[in-house]
Amino acid sequence: MKEDKVIDKKKNRIIPKRIMQLILGSISILALYTAYLGIRYGAVNWYYGFAEGQEYSKGLLMLDSNIRFYSGLWLGIGIVILWMIPRIDREKKTLRVIAFFFFFGGIGRLISILTCGLPSNGYLVFVLLELSFPLLTLWQKRIIE
Repeated sequence: MKEDKVIDKKKNRIIPKRIMQLILGSISILALYTAYLGIRYGAVNWYYGFAEGQEYSKGLLMLDSNIRFYSGLWLGIGIVILWMIPRIDREKKTLRVIAFFFFFGGIGRLISILTCGLPSNGYLVFVLLELSFPLLTLWQKRIIE
């Protein structure tokens, strides 16, 4: 009887674990894609309204350099999340560190919205996701225990 309870307990953890792996997989794909866009196009591109061949101020060049640098970090985070997916039940510290990266990024984005304005309504979704990312660590804790 005791063995049956242990098996049932493990079965009850498989579905939440798979759902978390799907969520992390989606996040990693989004991170890798946006990192690619940031590295490939930088800040001074068609998306932000700049024409090809246009001369840029030193401030814009600095912004472009920073966007590409942070996109490289974003690429690294995406790769670490991909690496972590099959190890989700063993890599609790890694997820916690990444969760805090997201949380602090969300704080930075929130400060930008409050001081400079909202670029588009989609950014509110980003802020909510980034600020709530640490909740995944609580969910992971339930899956592991």
